[in-house]
Amino acid sequence: MTNTLCRIAAFGTWKSPVTAAEIAAQSLTGGLEDIYLDKASSEVYLAQNRPDENGRSAVVDAVNRKDVLGKQWNTRTRVHEYGGAAATLYDGSLYFSHFGDNRVYVKVKGTNEVRPITPEQSSHRYADFTVHPVRTNLLVGICEDHSDPHPARVVTTLALINAETSSTITLFFGADFYACPRFSPDGTALVWQQWWHPDMPQQSAEIKVASVTLTADGSLTVGDTVHVAGKPTEVVAQDPEWTSPTSLHFICDVNGYLNPWKFEFSKNDVGGGTASPIFKEPILEEFGAPQWWLSRHGSGALSDTKVAFTSFRNAASVLRIADLKSGTAEEVPTPYVHIQYMHGSAKHGKVVFLGEAPDAGVVLAQLALSKTGAPVLTQIFPPLSDPRPTSGLGSLSTEHISIGCPYTFTLPPDNRTCHVTYYPPRNADYAGGLEGEKPPVVVTIHGGPFYMEPRSLDWKKQFWTTRGYAQIDVNYGGSTGFGRAYRESLHGKWGVQDIADAHEAVLVLDKMGLVDAQRAVVHGGSAGGYAVLQIATSLQAGAFATGAAHYGISDMKKLADVLHKFEYWLCDRLMGGSWEECKDVWIERSPIYHSKRIQMPLLVLQGNEDTVINAEQMIEMVKELQALGKKAELLLFEGEGHGWRKSSTVRTTLEKELSWFSEVLELQNEP
Repeated sequence: MTNTLCRIAAFGTWKSPVTAAEIAAQSLTGGLEDIYLDKASSEVYLAQNRPDENGRSAVVDAVNRKDVLGKQWNTRTRVHEYGGAAATLYDGSLYFSHFGDNRVYVKVKGTNEVRPITPEQSSHRYADFTVHPVRTNLLVGICEDHSDPHPARVVTTLALINAETSSTITLFFGADFYACPRFSPDGTALVWQQWWHPDMPQQSAEIKVASVTLTADGSLTVGDTVHVAGKPTEVVAQDPEWTSPTSLHFICDVNGYLNPWKFEFSKNDVGGGTASPIFKEPILEEFGAPQWWLSRHGSGALSDTKVAFTSFRNAASVLRIADLKSGTAEEVPTPYVHIQYMHGSAKHGKVVFLGEAPDAGVVLAQLALSKTGAPVLTQIFPPLSDPRPTSGLGSLSTEHISIGCPYTFTLPPDNRTCHVTYYPPRNADYAGGLEGEKPPVVVTIHGGPFYMEPRSLDWKKQFWTTRGYAQIDVNYGGSTGFGRAYRESLHGKWGVQDIADAHEAVLVLDKMGLVDAQRAVVHGGSAGGYAVLQIATSLQAGAFATGAAHYGISDMKKLADVLHKFEYWLCDRLMGGSWEECKDVWIERSPIYHSKRIQMPLLVLQGNEDTVINAEQMIEMVKELQALGKKAELLLFEGEGHGWRKSSTVRTTLEKELSWFSEVLELQNEP
């Protein structure tokens, strides 16, 4: 119940129970970052990041909550640089990529034995494994060969790993990227996803399938490759998974939105299979997310005819159960606004996933069907029976938590669409601001730049809303989760459309009486930091009162020169052409060349070991601004790169932003 003795105080000055120290301390507890579902036994393991153990990824049994591996093991991979899918679990044995030497290891079922199953070759990276269900010593996974580290010459293949002989052979090659290899339940077929430069997986990808035959020498062979769906440069088909030995499901955006599809064939005749949409009419929602991280799946089989899918609606997840025979779908109510890492087992009739609510942390949840076919949703980890924390952020009353409200705006001058999430000021100890006052607003511009900011609980946002600020997440044109046309609207317009969307969204919300546009501040990291610098150098004075750029990209040519294979052609597409084709555009959209234009107070937060942004350039930019008498400051963090890893940095950046924004806006915060 809300405190009846609530105070009235100016927005932006409220005393908050959410401190930078607590947020930083929470960052040390780590987070769940993957799920490993054993399709033979139905056991579930979790991957948990451990910042207090040098950032290693630990594997935890979801039932007894004990570590499966010792502290010397780091279950992590850098395939495609972003990693994911570093392990798989089958019949009680755990197969995993160890970050220390990039080899694949197995922890044998029922023992503490851990042994390598790939040769010593640190230049080879492995991920996304599938175990043959009959000959379980054979695995297929992605192999990324960095013998020649130049991004254009890194070779990615699908490799066959023999766990008995600790040897590998190349199974498929030729495409620039591979993902999601999956043996069929009976082991007679293999499906996978592939794509080529210059595309990234949200731009185009194909799904292929081939028959599999076991050989007398203990290995296997594959038949001719069969095209299932997708088209280079035009259509995305991704996230394939088997529903039965002769059918698989996946998602495809041939109609403009990633929607569920199926591929069915007669036994031993994959070449005669046909692909078709599951639903009779397209649903104008995106099912699933791009394959930047290899394990963020959005579907799972509950039976050979029922599949759970998750889609995005207004930056929140929607859970459905699709009937493959009737082409119908049932929405399943959940408390979660963000669902990811979904895995299913038709054999055991369950799907597991990580779910995040708008007012609670991440949990492992399970979806199953009752005897009557009704959906049954349960929370597995941590169990609901766990006592509520008595201290820290987890003990905070939900009365303090601001819940995001989605808005879709039509913006001038071209009537383009923009999606934002608005978080109103909220603090159980305050009834509101001064009479007639609109709240100052913190505008967050996400990175990527193709990312989507979800509506799940983020204490860094609550840090502001509990102090009497409004908070806006801008899912600007180019963000995923809103269809192909919206996703591609940033092509050729990076550094223009993103910042225009942010500015115009603030003006619309100001007219609605929800924010004070004169007291709008903006921050973001990486591509979001770039947007802050672009705002400072490109928009008219007063568009934002101030900005804080966290490891913000400042030089497009410098960025292009250091991009890895996965994003090798990113800048060319987003700038509208290569450096040679449109050099003037690249320079115009590189803030480092235009520091003299900056009028708004600027806070720069930078790591001294950042390989994407030249720290010396940022130091010189701030010095130049200060010499011109402009308000600018740089905080340089020792040992930090392109992103914050230290809890001390998290705390310092939050506290510095608060003092900086308060000073510029002339707000006196309560002690």
